[in-house]
Amino acid sequence: MISFRNVFKSFGDTVAVSDVSFRIERGEFVYLIGPSGAGKTTILKMIHHEEFPTSGVVEAGDFRSDTVRTSAIPKLRRRLGFVHQDFRLIGDRSVYENVAIALRIVGTARRVVQRRVKEVLAEVGLLGRTRDKVSTLSGGEMQRVAIARALVNRPFLLLADEPTGNLDPGNAAGIYELLDRAHLGGTAVLVATHDQNAARLSGHRVLRLEKGRLLPEALPGSVPRTGS
Repeated sequence: MISFRNVFKSFGDTVAVSDVSFRIERGEFVYLIGPSGAGKTTILKMIHHEEFPTSGVVEAGDFRSDTVRTSAIPKLRRRLGFVHQDFRLIGDRSVYENVAIALRIVGTARRVVQRRVKEVLAEVGLLGRTRDKVSTLSGGEMQRVAIARALVNRPFLLLADEPTGNLDPGNAAGIYELLDRAHLGGTAVLVATHDQNAARLSGHRVLRLEKGRLLPEALPGSVPRTGS
C-alpha cells in the first residue's frame, strides 16, 4: 500500500533521506522514530506528495511519485489523513466547521457532512463541543479535532507528524489511544515521533531513522540501540 524503493531526497547540498526502502501494508500501524532532523517529516511529505524523491520511487496506494500527474495529487490527498503537531485549525471557527471543511471542499452533500461530522466527533469524544470555537479548547482537545478532521473522509492511511509533541503525558496517552482506535477500525496509521517510549510500549512495528538512513528493523515494540 505504501512503498519506498531506494529513495533519496536532497535539499540543495543537504541529504535529508538516503537510500530508504520499506513497505506499509493496508491496515498496519507503524511508528517512524528518530531525533529532530532525522528525515521523519520528509518521509511523510513524500507520501503526501508535498515533496518528491530526488531519486527512487514512493508509492501511496495507486499513486507513484515518478508517474503521478500534478492534477491527480488532490485526489490522493483526499484519501489520506494528516495530523500535525501544531493542529492547523481555524481558531475563530467552531469544532464542527473545522471538521466539516474537509468534506465540503470535495462537494459532499450537506446531510452526509452532518452525519459524518457527528460520527467522527463522537469517536474522539467531542460531540458535546460541536458549537464551541476551537480557540476555547485545550491543546489535547484541539488535537482531537485535528484527528477527527483527518478521519472524516475515511482515509486508507492516517499520517501523524509528532502528534503529541505539544501535549502533556496525560493528553498524549489519549491521542495514542485514538490513533489505535482508528487503526482497529481498518485505517493504516504511520506516526512520526521522537517518543521512543510510546513506540516501544505500543507493540506496533517500529522504523528508526538516523541522519536520513533507515536502520535495520527491530522486532515489533522494540527499539534498536545504537552505539556501544
